[in-house]
Amino acid sequence: MSAVAFDTLTAARDLEAAGVEHRQAEAIAGTVRTAAAADREALATKADLAELRADLAEFETWLTARMDTFATKADFAGVRAELGTIRWTVGLIAAFLFAIGLRVFGLI
Repeated sequence: MSAVAFDTLTAARDLEAAGVEHRQAEAIAGTVRTAAAADREALATKADLAELRADLAEFETWLTARMDTFATKADFAGVRAELGTIRWTVGLIAAFLFAIGLRVFGLI
C-alpha cells in the first residue's frame, strides 16, 4: 500500500499562520505524523490480502477434501433401515430362544 507522506513542515507553517505558536505548531504536526504512521501500520496491504486469499484457498481445498467424510441425511436413512432389519432379526432370534427355553423346561 502506498503511504501518503505527511508534510510536517507545511502543517506547522499553516498552524503558525493561523496564530499557533511555533513550538506548539511543531508539536501538533509531529503528533499528527506519529498518529498517521501508527494508523498506516494497522492497515492491511495488498500483500496481506494476497496472503489471506491464499490461506482461504488452502482452507477451501482442505475442507472440500473432507466433505466426503461427512454423513448426509440419505446416509442416515440407510443406517436407520439397516437398524430396523437388525431389530427385527434380533427379536425373531429372541422369540425362537424363548420358545426353545419353554420346550426345554417342559412348559409347552
